[in-house]
Amino acid sequence: MLRTPFLLAWLLLPAAVTSVLGAAPGQVKERQENPCVTVVDQLGRTVTVPINIQRVVTFHFMAGKIVFALGRQDKLVSQSLLRNEGKAMARIDPVFAAKPLFMSGQTTNIEVLMALRPDVAIVYASFDKAEVEQMEKAGIKVVAVKGETFAEGYEAVRLIGKILGCEDRAEAYIKECNKLLNLVKGRITHVQRNRRPRVLFLGPKGAYDVATGDMLQSAILSAAGAENVASGLKGRWPTVSPEQIVAWNPDVIFLGSGWGGFGADKLLNNPQLKAVRAVRNRKVFDFPSNIGWWDFPAPHCALGVVWAAKTLYPDRFMDLSMQEVADNFYTRYLGYSFTSLGGKLTP
Repeated sequence: MLRTPFLLAWLLLPAAVTSVLGAAPGQVKERQENPCVTVVDQLGRTVTVPINIQRVVTFHFMAGKIVFALGRQDKLVSQSLLRNEGKAMARIDPVFAAKPLFMSGQTTNIEVLMALRPDVAIVYASFDKAEVEQMEKAGIKVVAVKGETFAEGYEAVRLIGKILGCEDRAEAYIKECNKLLNLVKGRITHVQRNRRPRVLFLGPKGAYDVATGDMLQSAILSAAGAENVASGLKGRWPTVSPEQIVAWNPDVIFLGSGWGGFGADKLLNNPQLKAVRAVRNRKVFDFPSNIGWWDFPAPHCALGVVWAAKTLYPDRFMDLSMQEVADNFYTRYLGYSFTSLGGKLTP
């Protein structure tokens, strides 16, 4: 939550605008007179934002990744990449490293946000409504995005592309993501549905937290030619019993990237799961990237589809180097190759 009460923030706002932002009256007037564009965000909210946006703050790594992919990272006033990926970028990009880390989940206040002088703040759809209202009352334009399906992710790309005036590049990015998805589709299209592996997607925080049919991870499995054994469940990462996992008896288990996870070894040595086919056959795999997550919302999860398909159907992808695919994609849409950022594929 934004910790400073709204009333205090409002009382401090004139001083913040004058002393922290250093905006002269003429500058304020010029900003007010900028032409605007009206968009409908992914919560159905109508938001009017300046056409020539220069300063963007994001509260979720998905939006930050998309801004990078659209080549507009110079407009980001905060780092906007999360955890290992942000650390990797900071090691090789001094401009990025000099920016503050200001994202959802951190203790902050309205004055800190105002000091960044954002033209727009981009949040995820699940962002706290009270915080959104507080930002809007302080004069900050807020746009919400989401990406639990490929279609939603593409809609988010188009929305941010419109806001940042780069709709052509947004379409090019979507086309590249679809190219990866179609590469996979072309190689698994003749696999009969009853021959597709049954996969359980676990994590990111516990060995019994499963990806349901409501989640992006289920869409990734489907695109990679697999059946999600937990597709009938609803919600986000519900916890199930080990007996339920034994009953599902998946052929393969994927462990989601996330907050550190629990690792394949712990699962393989879990006595409660020793009867599970995936455990018996040692078909338990960590989602691969040691930096950016490939199974979280944002169209870059197309990389996760390619990796999952190559893992499930190795004979159909023997000619494909996942490291090369990742290098090319990262270079085009993050500015540096996966390898140069220190990216490695976990075993």
